[in-house]
Amino acid sequence: MPQDSFPLERFDDIKKRPSDFRLLERIPLTMPGMEEHFPLELVPPIEGERIHHAVFLDTETTGLHTGEDKIIELGMVRCTYSFDRKIILSIDSFYDEFEDPGRPIPFEIQNLTHITDDMVSGQAFNEDKVNNILAGRPLVIAHNASFDRPFFDKRFPILSELSWACSIRDIRWDTFGGNGTKLEYLNMTRGWFYEAHRAYVDTLALIWLMHIEPEAFSMLIENALHKTYRVTAVGSPYDIKDKLKEMGYRFNGNLHSWSILVPTKEEADKQIAALQSMYNASEAMVEVLTARNRYKMVR
Repeated sequence: MPQDSFPLERFDDIKKRPSDFRLLERIPLTMPGMEEHFPLELVPPIEGERIHHAVFLDTETTGLHTGEDKIIELGMVRCTYSFDRKIILSIDSFYDEFEDPGRPIPFEIQNLTHITDDMVSGQAFNEDKVNNILAGRPLVIAHNASFDRPFFDKRFPILSELSWACSIRDIRWDTFGGNGTKLEYLNMTRGWFYEAHRAYVDTLALIWLMHIEPEAFSMLIENALHKTYRVTAVGSPYDIKDKLKEMGYRFNGNLHSWSILVPTKEEADKQIAALQSMYNASEAMVEVLTARNRYKMVR
């Protein structure tokens, strides 16, 4: 079981063997009552630099399936960032509310999130507040946008054309040390901890990570601006599935076909040529992906 407090009784051991211990500190943004200090400046702006807005978003849901599960908590934090320096300047406002899914929350979800049926009973998202925090079409940033965006777009279809970025896929975390992408892990390896699996707190933890790793945030913004290409091997025969796996294709259950993401049109053309050499790939598709559609549900 994780310990709830620092083991003060082990100070003597720490002094004797400091290289055998690591100290974790609570992320300041996740301390109770921190929202009372918003708006909060993290870095002073520079006169004349281009200022943009981003909303860090996270959801807690009744399960993993967009078709049948629902959002039970929506957390959003609106920030201002410098487009020129690619750093977060300030935390401006936040939104955190529950919504009743209309049926009991599965036990495993309650155990993970500590969100109970009583907490969500009769609750509903305030759509005016949601629209307000997303005013001006800011970039929406989520840690696993492929999960959060389909749930969000389904619940708020009028906001389904926003631009999104993913702090897992749009950042090559291996270039910043370590071999994991879980938000808790990324913060922990940098000396910070927080209570995870609550939407609002997770967004604050992600903002902190982007604040202390500005080069990672810069990479996210740059990658969000670039086009990528999804090649889908529609109509591929079953007997080439192992070859497609070797080539880096992943099976898409919604399309019942294999697809791969590539960075350039030239690479997409090479993939189509390779598919043509393997089977009659007349139905194979190439889709251009931008921040507007990159993490939408594939239908």
